[in-house]
Amino acid sequence: MKSIFIDCNLGISGDMLASALFDLGVPQNVFLDNLTSLKIDKEYNLNFNKGESEGIKGIVCTKTKIQFEELSRSLNDIRNFLMGSSLNDYVKRKSIKVFEILAESEAIVHGTEISDVHFHELGSIDSIIDIVNVCSAIDFLKPDKIYCSNPAAGKGVVSTSHGLLPVPVPTVLEIAKQNKIPLMVFEDKYIGEITTPTGIALIATFSDQIGQQNNINIKKIGIGLGTKNISRPNFLRVLLLDNNDDYIENNNRLSYESIISQEAWIDDSTPEDIAILIERLRSAGAIDVICHSVDMKKNRKGISIKAIVHPDNKTLLREVWFNYSTTLGLREDKINRWILPRREVRHKTKFGEITFKQAIRPNGRILTKIDHKDLAQISLEKGISIEEIRQNLLLELSEFYEFEDWPY
Repeated sequence: MKSIFIDCNLGISGDMLASALFDLGVPQNVFLDNLTSLKIDKEYNLNFNKGESEGIKGIVCTKTKIQFEELSRSLNDIRNFLMGSSLNDYVKRKSIKVFEILAESEAIVHGTEISDVHFHELGSIDSIIDIVNVCSAIDFLKPDKIYCSNPAAGKGVVSTSHGLLPVPVPTVLEIAKQNKIPLMVFEDKYIGEITTPTGIALIATFSDQIGQQNNINIKKIGIGLGTKNISRPNFLRVLLLDNNDDYIENNNRLSYESIISQEAWIDDSTPEDIAILIERLRSAGAIDVICHSVDMKKNRKGISIKAIVHPDNKTLLREVWFNYSTTLGLREDKINRWILPRREVRHKTKFGEITFKQAIRPNGRILTKIDHKDLAQISLEKGISIEEIRQNLLLELSEFYEFEDWPY
């Protein structure tokens, strides 16, 4: 399993990202083939050269420009241009998606319909090539997941076809808002744009998660340099990660994941209310919920309730805490855990269909636990003790391995 982390704390643009992906190991012919697929004039040269920015070495993308008849292009013009090329379906689809994100945001900013949006700088051949290059590089690498840091906001003003605009420009802000991408503000001597509309649209298209990962196993680093001299290092990093999140060790199949711990101490609810809250937390998707007594202020007896939840479910669980308990606050921590491969199986036995759980230890031993509800039901129907039924079933199930359907 491999993942990509795009570190754009200092800014991002299409050509910087393409350069970093080239430095990461994407062959140059992947990019050059795009020029042929797009039927770009043979006089147009695209090069990735070694360079440096304030002492930081990396790759800079240079284009030997020729005189194109650069017209403003609508989304439909660009879609037809890309669909009429010989790019593969993935690159076409993703490139069009980037322009759709740009067009939707431009339409909101200018108060027009998407069909009325006409790209000026963003519709240039250079911009199209930058976007296609990134999409084809991602297609070549085929990462399982793509993570991205918070892109830099920048400050000041920038000159555009609409005149002077504040930084971040309205399109960047709108893409960030629509796609819930937090922009990072930091003290910077440079005044100007450092996260471009193309750059943030690429993040919105490809990023599976925004934010730094806790555990990263770095295989390779790609550095893409910007072309502006901004009196500080101007670069973007792309990290190729091995076995990043939810990774499985090959030698013993253990699964590793990050989860969220949520906890509150409550001293003004009845035991009946606490029981209902715990049931609500479980019903809302908590992995598990525990509680125990604690001594609180003024020597009052209280209950500590802790739920562990998957990150995707933490917001929903917060609503349960605050809507259905008396707590005024909630402690939340990110924790990590190792998990044995396991599954739940429904299987026919001499006692009828039963449900049981299985797990595999690192030494290969299979653990089997039969659902207690089924054991109780069989015991009532057959007039046999639960322990006797359990021993009979475990003996019968000892040959049930079937490794194919283990989820992890």
